[in-house]
Amino acid sequence: MKSIFFLVGMLLTSSAFAQNKILNPQTCFRGPFENHQVWFDTLKEKKPNFNSEGFLKVFPESTFNEFKDKLECVDFTYEVDGLTVEGFYLKPKEHGDTPLPLVIYNRGGNAGFGYVVFGKKMQLIADIAMRGYAVIGSQYRGASRRFIENNGFDEFGGADVNDVVALTEVAKALPGVDASRYALVGWSRGVSQAYQASRQMENVSAIVAIAGVVDAEKSLAWRPKMEKVYQARIPGFDTNRSEELYKRSAIHWLDELPQQAPILLIHGSNDKRVNVTQSQHMAEALNSKGHPNKLVVYEGGSHSLSSHREEMLNQIIHFLDNSSGK
Repeated sequence: MKSIFFLVGMLLTSSAFAQNKILNPQTCFRGPFENHQVWFDTLKEKKPNFNSEGFLKVFPESTFNEFKDKLECVDFTYEVDGLTVEGFYLKPKEHGDTPLPLVIYNRGGNAGFGYVVFGKKMQLIADIAMRGYAVIGSQYRGASRRFIENNGFDEFGGADVNDVVALTEVAKALPGVDASRYALVGWSRGVSQAYQASRQMENVSAIVAIAGVVDAEKSLAWRPKMEKVYQARIPGFDTNRSEELYKRSAIHWLDELPQQAPILLIHGSNDKRVNVTQSQHMAEALNSKGHPNKLVVYEGGSHSLSSHREEMLNQIIHFLDNSSGK
């Protein structure tokens, strides 16, 4: 316990963090996440249909303790376009003298839906960090309006893309991290964020696209109810529909993607939110351009790919290792 508060105290007083715009850093392992039992009891108390057995299967105490023992997990805020946005990072506490390669994680969802809660940090994000990476991510503007007054609005791939791009500078404050080049990992909506951000970023080493939309028009035709999300989030969507969908459809601007960055496309064949043809068509289009890519489709896999977690992690780590030169 003493070491955690010491870490937080050091972060709060670090001039490097202040200069590089990491504000209000706090360990993720605080409050109801201080230890496994408190976390379990809190969920059991607050969630009426809490599945104790399922929780313990995904988050056994041994895994929680290993993550807490070996990883720094920090929540923070940073300023983008005059707004206060939440971010987080996870990285190994010990890694020797070799700087850690950087991964920028892009979450799915919109506004508060899809917010990267503690449990989500303890899944793929923590798994990647445990394999020797520093992983930094944004909650995006508009996700924290309940407790941050100047938080802005989520535009579902509009100005909020700046929240991702800004992390390239923020990450320079992380000690022991090589922020000179980085991989982008996106899931669902986060894939579009990653593709759009990559057009403005230098030194992208790789892109991992999990269950992402690359052709918004075709995706909407397959899942029409998403139009309500677009209408609610995207400024001017009703009057500039074609233009706004084009901006969010990487398949139309492949030449603007970083040509040096190979792309790993991952999808489940039984994805009910984003049809697997989105990744399949992207792979075909990338092949036609000679852009290095790999498509992995998990038969029967859902949007969450929960039944393929270990296989997917191995694919991602192998891909990132090769791309980063580890």
